[in-house]
Amino acid sequence: MAINLIQFGDKPGYSAIVSSIMDGIARRVLTAGERLPPQRELAHKLGVAVATVGRAYAQLEQQGFVESHVGRGTFIAGGRRREGVTSVEVNATEAIDLSTYRVPVPDLDGLLADTLKGIIAEHHPQKILGSCPTAGHFSHREAVADWLRHYGVEASAGQVIITNGGQHATMVALSTLTHAGELIATEEFTDPRMKSVASYLDRRIIGVDMDAEGMIPDALEALCNEQNIAAIYVSTRAQNPTNVTLPLERRIRIAEIARRYDLPIIESDIYGTTMVDPQPPIVAIAPERTHFLTSFGRIAGPGIKVGCLVSPLNEVAKTQSGVAMSTGAATLINAELVSRWIGNGQIDGLIRWQQAENIRRLSLLATYPKLSCARSDIASPHVWLALPEPWRAEDFIEAASQEGVLIAPTHSFVVGRRTMPHAIRLVIGSPTSVETLQVACERLERLLNAQPKSRFEG
Repeated sequence: MAINLIQFGDKPGYSAIVSSIMDGIARRVLTAGERLPPQRELAHKLGVAVATVGRAYAQLEQQGFVESHVGRGTFIAGGRRREGVTSVEVNATEAIDLSTYRVPVPDLDGLLADTLKGIIAEHHPQKILGSCPTAGHFSHREAVADWLRHYGVEASAGQVIITNGGQHATMVALSTLTHAGELIATEEFTDPRMKSVASYLDRRIIGVDMDAEGMIPDALEALCNEQNIAAIYVSTRAQNPTNVTLPLERRIRIAEIARRYDLPIIESDIYGTTMVDPQPPIVAIAPERTHFLTSFGRIAGPGIKVGCLVSPLNEVAKTQSGVAMSTGAATLINAELVSRWIGNGQIDGLIRWQQAENIRRLSLLATYPKLSCARSDIASPHVWLALPEPWRAEDFIEAASQEGVLIAPTHSFVVGRRTMPHAIRLVIGSPTSVETLQVACERLERLLNAQPKSRFEG
C-alpha cells in the first residue's frame, strides 16, 4: 500500500511528504491510478497535522503528480487526463513540437529565489558577475566531483572542467583531442548536435554498427583495423536517439579496444546521472583515456547552462584550453547555483522531479497501442519508435507535420550515407504540458493506424 512507502524517522514537514511521494513515482513503486491514503489517516500515521498532509497533496496536485476527486480520494496521476481532450484546447495556430530537444522545467517553489538571496547576501558582486577561471572555480569543481562519485565517476576536482552545458563540453573535447580532418568513430545513429560540432570543427565522423544493445564492439574493432581512427565517441546510457544503454560487457570491450589502439574515449553520459544504473561508466573502466561529459541542464532545466568535462589528470591542461578558444568559461552565477544545490541535496530532489515528470508522460504513451511500442527510459525525455509497415520515416514525418505535430527528420541522426531506419524520435519532454502531449499522441496514433497517402495523390 502507498501508506507504507511514506516513512520518516522524524516528524516530516509537507515538503518531505512531497519528496517521498515523488520518489515513489520515480521508482515506479507508486503507479498511475493508485489511491493515496486519506489525509487524516496519513497525518495520524506520521504524527503531523492534517493541514500538513493537505498542503503536500495540494502541491502534488498543482504540479500534476496526483489527482483529487471529491468523495473518492487522491490518486497518482498518469495516463490520459480526461476523455474528450481535443485539438481545440491547443492553440490551433501553433504546431506541437516533438522535434526540439528540451526537458520540462521543474517548479522550483521558492528554491531559486532563496538560493539567489543567499548568494547575494554572502558574496561580493565581483565574485558573481566577475570573470571566472577557465576551468571554473575550484569550489564548483570540487562540488561537481563529489556529486559525480555517486554515479561511478571517481575524479578529483583537478580533473573537472566546468563548461557552458553539454554541447560545449563536446566541443571542448573534440577540439582538443582530435585535429581537423581526423576521423571519429561513433554510433551509426547519433546526436545531431554532436554531428554539428564535428562538422563545425572540420572533423569527420564514421558510424559504428549498432544493435538492440548499442554500439557493437566487433564492428568498432573492424573499423579501427581498417581506418585511421583518432577517437571514439560513445553514449553509455539512454543514447540519443535510440535510448539504448550499453551493457557492462560492451563497456569493457570498448575500453579494451581503445587501449589496444591507444585511442581516447569521449563518453557522453548526459542521462547517466538521472537514472538508476548499478554498472560503472566507461570512465571507471578506463580512467586513463576516457573523457567523461555530462550536463545539469537535463536536471534543472536547459537554461542552467552548466556542464562538465572530466579528463585524465595528465590531459586536463590540454582539454581545458578548449574552453578559452570556444565560448569561454562558464557563467559564475549558474555554476554557483548548481554548486549550492549539490551541497544542500536539492539537486537530488530535482532529479526525482524529472524522473517523476517523465514517468507521467511515459504513462500517457502507454495508453496508446502503437506509441507504447516505443523504446523509452525513465531518464530520457525522448522515445525511439520503429514505424509499422508500410510507413517510411520521411512520409510519416511529413504526414505528422500536416496534422500539426513536428518531428525531427530521421536522417539528421544518421552518420554518413548509412541506410536511414524507418523509425522516429519523439521528444515527449518538449510540450509544456501533459495535455498538449496527449493531443499530439492522439494525432500520431491515428496516423500510425492509417495508411500513408501516395505522393502522387492530388
